[in-house]
Order: sequence, then structure tokens, then C-alpha cells
Amino acid sequence: MITSKTNQKNLFNPFPGLRPFKVEESHLFFGREGQSEEILSKLSENKFVAVIGASGSGKSSLIYCGLVPVLYGGFVGETSSQWEIIKTRPGNSPVENLANAITKPGIKENKENELIKQKLNASILRSSSNGLIEILNQTYDFEKKNILIVIDQFEELFRYKSGRKDQSSYNESEAFVKLLVAANESRDLPIYIVLTMRSDFIGECSQFHELTELINESNYLVPQMTRDDFRMAIEGPVAVGGAEIETQLVQQLLNEVSDNPDQLPILQHALMRTWDYWMEHSDPNLPITISDYEAIGKMEKALSEHANEAFDELKEDEKWVC
Repeated sequence: MITSKTNQKNLFNPFPGLRPFKVEESHLFFGREGQSEEILSKLSENKFVAVIGASGSGKSSLIYCGLVPVLYGGFVGETSSQWEIIKTRPGNSPVENLANAITKPGIKENKENELIKQKLNASILRSSSNGLIEILNQTYDFEKKNILIVIDQFEELFRYKSGRKDQSSYNESEAFVKLLVAANESRDLPIYIVLTMRSDFIGECSQFHELTELINESNYLVPQMTRDDFRMAIEGPVAVGGAEIETQLVQQLLNEVSDNPDQLPILQHALMRTWDYWMEHSDPNLPITISDYEAIGKMEKALSEHANEAFDELKEDEKWVC
């Protein structure tokens, strides 16, 4: 089957490459149908859910393009369908990064005032396990908005721990976890928490008893994509982008990912590169073909060839820095 072309004049590359899909790209997100509703059910019941999966399984995209659009539809939250999405990653300074994510710059806010607000918020977060509740209560009107805190790549809490400047009297990782637990325990407040984490780090969570209980009560293990899921992830975006793709190419891509089901980002990157090549060298009235795909080095070489092209585009003095 060849996907139908919509409007040739509005052709656009629908593949994000290696990065996760953004919220505004939910119309391009295919292959995970039904899974966001399962996460939604757990979030609605517990106001917390840990989304766990292998590296490259599309956890972040599932949240931003699956769950968030459903939340905006008003299916969760007693207050309203209005949501404030706070996105953060633990990194090397989880508490400070959370403070920065919460800080809302004013309309006429200058950079200096914004930095002051960030430092103040970080100080409040560090002062008490109820610090997160206190800041959210000061910043948002709970009668008008629900709050969703997305902690992406939660495994960074453990990966960066050895290099973190934890003082003997203050454990950054433990403080961060306590902030999340306290916010979840405030059941009368419309605060919801979603974290994404690589499955190989799940054992690290056991060092935090209350976090372990939360994860045990509400977690979602992202299932491995099936062949039909991958087919939808290929054909769906192509159709939305306004193009056609040869059946032979779809079959070849499916065969190549069958032995490497966690290579979704590599597949997306190869398709992004193939689309660009097809637009530049082929007739847009014709389908994307195997020859277009082979020209970018296929999945096995798409990354390295892209890196080589990027390097060749650098100036000579920039190459020396690399």
C-alpha cells in the first residue's frame, strides 16, 4: 500500500530526527495508539505516574504528543481543562533546575529579575519538603489551573549523583524526591506528576522508600513497538506531510528495525534525511523510493554521514576546535 498524497503545495518534512516530538507535533505522532489513555487513567487515579521504558522507546514523545493533548481536552482535573505544563530534567542540579522551570518571567521581566526569582525559588525548595507546594501556590491560581510537572529523563538523578556537589548536611537527590512526594500527598491540590525513566535505572529508585511506593502504585512500562506500530510510524507522518512512499521501502525499513525494536530515534532520523534528499533530488510528484533511502546511507550510516556533512560545512578554524 502507498500512502496517499494530500496537498503537494504544502509538503513538509514530518520527521523530527533524533529529538522527541514536541506537543505541537502531536498530529505527526503515530504508532502508540491507546497507550496515552492508559497513562491518563493512572495519572487521573494517582496524580502520579512513572513512565518506564528502554532507551529510545519514545517515552518523552508519548508524554508530549500522547498524554498532554488529551489533558488539554479536559479529561482529567476537577478544576478546569486549563493546564500549566512544567518541564524539567534533574541534570546535575535537580532542585535548581526545578526552580528554573517553575519561574515564570513577567511580561516586562528583565533577565536580572528573572535570575533573582529563580534563586529565591531554589532557596524555598531547599528550605522544606513543602517548598514545591508553596511556590506553586504563590505562582498559580489552583481554582483556575491544573499543574502537570513532567520530570523527563529521571535517571539523571542517579547518573549525575557522583558529580553532584551534595553537602553532608544536604542531599540534593533526596531533597528532590521529597519535594515530589510531598506535592503528591497534597491530594486536595490539582498537582499532577509524570516522570520518564529508562528501565535499566528502576532499581536505583529503591533507595527512596516513598518514591518506591509511588512507582509501585502507578507505573506504565512502555511496550515494545510491533511491526504494525512501526508501519504506522512510517506511513502516518508521510501521509500528513503530503507525500507517498513506496511499499518496497516500507517493507525494507520494517525488516531492518525488526531486530532492533528500540532504534526508533535512528529510524526517525533516517526518514528525516531520506525526505530531505527526496525533496532536493527527486520529483515530489513521485513516491519516496529505496534509492532515496540508500542515498543517505540507510539506517546504518545515516548518522555518520550526516555528521560528516555537518563537519564539512564548518569553517577551517571551526574544524580545528572539533
